[in-house]
Amino acid sequence: MNLLLITNLFPTHFDPERGIFTLQLARRLQKHCNVTVLCPLPWFPSISLIQNRKWQQYSQVSSQYTIEGIRVYSPKYLLIPKISENIHASLMAKSLSRCIASLHKQHAFDVVNSQWLYPDSVAVDKAIHSLKLPHVATGLGSDINRELYQAGKTQQIMKMLQASTAITVVSSNLKNELIDRKLPADKITVIPNGIDTDKFHLLEKNECRKTLQLEHDIPVILYIGRLSTEKSIKTLISATQKLIKNEYPVKVYLLGDGPLRIELAEQAKSLEIDKNIVFMGKVDHNEIGTWLGATDYLCLPSIMEGCPNVILEALGCGRPVIASRVGAIPDIVTQKSGILFTPEDVSELSCSLEKAINTDWSAEEISRSVEKYSWEHAAEHYYNVFDSAISKKS
Repeated sequence: MNLLLITNLFPTHFDPERGIFTLQLARRLQKHCNVTVLCPLPWFPSISLIQNRKWQQYSQVSSQYTIEGIRVYSPKYLLIPKISENIHASLMAKSLSRCIASLHKQHAFDVVNSQWLYPDSVAVDKAIHSLKLPHVATGLGSDINRELYQAGKTQQIMKMLQASTAITVVSSNLKNELIDRKLPADKITVIPNGIDTDKFHLLEKNECRKTLQLEHDIPVILYIGRLSTEKSIKTLISATQKLIKNEYPVKVYLLGDGPLRIELAEQAKSLEIDKNIVFMGKVDHNEIGTWLGATDYLCLPSIMEGCPNVILEALGCGRPVIASRVGAIPDIVTQKSGILFTPEDVSELSCSLEKAINTDWSAEEISRSVEKYSWEHAAEHYYNVFDSAISKKS
């Protein structure tokens, strides 16, 4: 089987952690089929009066590069940020069409998988229309939770989903959203993300804290992710204040960066808990396992999620998860591996953290709870969906 995998969420040499979960999947899929990766990115001049690090990095990504043995093609397309949002897929499609046609002559693809419904899947649907290739569209989270409900995008996404040969999503919650949109249930397959067990496994807590130079005698709560509105970190900071008032002297480490960093720091200061909230900034993915090993609890208070890998990684390290009841999280976290709460409910989160601190958790049992969530298992599921899609198109 010759597979063409298309997504803008894939690592580059300038941003090696971008879409790292897609790289993990692609590596495992190579055991089942020949994988070619297309990572379309916006074109932005390398020399510009407009200083925007993110967009200027795109211009420095080569049109072809290799990462962990996988050949990646990165066609560029013109995009004006924000202004072009509703025609983003059409602009991407023009660039993809030329690149896909050229690569198809070389590799004779049997099936195309696009990851991220907008703009990627919509663009792919347009780009491969004349090639009549089976198309498996994959929804990952916000592309369904948010993009599907935005004016100007809804119709484009629904038209693409109806035309696709098959659909995969990372949680039953996302599948139900699509079923509510009148898409047939038998067209949608739930395939959760996987966990890299070589990196995320049981580690000795004190050794990890020693490596990171953290205190040994205080409960540590860890958040890993983007500092943005949908992650609802304000809820965690407010809940932390309640914990401290109830004489639980915890330390919260926030790993990641984003547009709310200054605002969140000001919130912590105004609540007089700035010494308990530590902003670590972006941390290399290779260090995440050590951080999870060092923590007592992972907290993910998001308003919306798909299948967050950090949840699987924390559980793999044997650490209990306190998270909002959204996306695939209720499918993964059990009463023996964590506590779920209502999104944006400060009091409920504070009580959940307090309960977690007073619970005797079994790290071994927590780690065993995610043994079935391997990337190898996920790749097998994807392969079966691809194989079925090829049969339907024959």
